[in-house]
This record gives sequence, C-alpha cells and structure tokens, in this order.
Amino acid sequence: MADHLHKQIRSAVVTKLTGLTTSGSRVHANRLAPLPDALSPSLLVTLDEERASGLTIHQPQAQERELTLSVSAVAKATAALDDTLDLMSKEVEIALAAGITVGSQTLQAFYTGMSFEDVQSDKPVGIKRMTFSIPFTAMSNAPDTLI
Repeated sequence: MADHLHKQIRSAVVTKLTGLTTSGSRVHANRLAPLPDALSPSLLVTLDEERASGLTIHQPQAQERELTLSVSAVAKATAALDDTLDLMSKEVEIALAAGITVGSQTLQAFYTGMSFEDVQSDKPVGIKRMTFSIPFTAMSNAPDTLI
C-alpha cells in the first residue's frame, strides 16, 4: 500500500525544493525551529489543513480536496535577515510555480500569502512562512491514490 497522499505530497515538495541556491539540501519535512546553526538557512515543509467536499453522493465518495501547504524559510538573525528570507521566498515561489509531481500526475501549488515570525531564544532566527493551496481529488476509501 502506498503512503497517504499527505506524505506523498510533502515528499514531492521536499524533492522539488532540495538544491535551491540559498537553502541547498537543508529542506526538512517537519515543524522544528529554531534549528542548529549548521542547518541555517533552511526550509521547513509542513501541511497545515485540508478541506474536502464530496463530488458524489454514494460511498465510497469521490472527493475534491484542498491542502494548505506551508514552507517556512528559516535563517539566523543577522543584519541581512530580511534580504535572506526574501531571497529564499523568491526561490521557493519560482520552484513551486511549475507544480509538483506525485506519482505520474502534476499537482499545482498556488501561492496564497506569507507571514513573518521572529523566534527569540539563545539563537534568534527569523521565519518567513509562505502558504500554498494544492487542490487534488481522491476517493474516500483510497487516501493514498490520486484520481
């Protein structure tokens, strides 16, 4: 059995974002921040919520789903913090504009906005959180397969 579509989508996003100029291989599918110095600057890929609506009235039900993806650019606080986060945001938006490949299908990732966070700790970091909407369809009894 294949992994849940959530994991497949998250993994596809990590693959798509790995190798960008600023973050390089420091792309993680988790919510951990702040990160050790060796992992900065980094991208954190998370799924925040999903909405589903039925396309059929019988069970199993074909469902139109919309997943909210967050990509957080995380960098150590320096004088150039905002510039670094803006550059990372630009790289992410360009990379995801062409969509992501899940199995043999391309899913579109539509940019929906961003917000900033400042994490104050012994190693302060800045976080620019970008959100994207990813629509797809699946059956209610097969959350591991796109239709």
